[in-house]
Amino acid sequence: MRVPRIYTPHPLSESHTVGLDEKGIKHVREVLRLSVGHQVILFNGDGYNYLGEIVESQKRGVSVLIQDQVHVEFESSLQIHLLQPLCRSDKMDWCLQKATELGVSAITPFISSRVNFNLPPKKVEKKLTHWQSVIHSACEQCGRAIIPLVRAPVEYQTLIASLPKHSHKIIANPHQATTHTHNPEIVSEHQQEVICAVGPEGGFSPEEIQLSLQHSFQSQRLGPRILRLETAVVTLLTMTQARFGDLN
Repeated sequence: MRVPRIYTPHPLSESHTVGLDEKGIKHVREVLRLSVGHQVILFNGDGYNYLGEIVESQKRGVSVLIQDQVHVEFESSLQIHLLQPLCRSDKMDWCLQKATELGVSAITPFISSRVNFNLPPKKVEKKLTHWQSVIHSACEQCGRAIIPLVRAPVEYQTLIASLPKHSHKIIANPHQATTHTHNPEIVSEHQQEVICAVGPEGGFSPEEIQLSLQHSFQSQRLGPRILRLETAVVTLLTMTQARFGDLN
């Protein structure tokens, strides 16, 4: 039987007992229906799994005794920063989940001329908490022990102007005539960052494409068909990992 993995925000160490937070308690008691004596794996984003045993299980509290600490080596050799448009909740959650499974290290939602989704400033903090929770759940499922960072939404022009100048940058562009061949001098075998940008449902405007190229982005065609946002995210990340990362 597979031992379930559970995220906890608390510090973890061998031979110590840790109490789960409200979400962890609900997951253990109501979803997994585990009780005292069952084994679980806890992680908090420090790169380790912590094998433990449930020593207390009550409605108001679940405690786990940590028995072993194991380093997890599931991270990609490539640091991928995904730039994706702000979109409605279900689609945003799906993109965050799949991006996490595909090994991204950071995700920055952006607002551009064709993004038709508005997020009031007073709701940003609540959304960030929800998005990070989605990422935690995706890490529980896929085995990652280092948690990708999701940043607050920002205007696209401001975002691309703030990016590191010497990082390799790729923008999904369905109007690119041919698929760009990567420059081996830009992406080597050594670990480094690749920044991937995917446009909204209406696509990037010509002005945004041109501005991106001026900031050293390279256009990448994702085949002959026009893809939905969520399909484009998965496709570009998969192509990038297969070419430069750990999908081989």
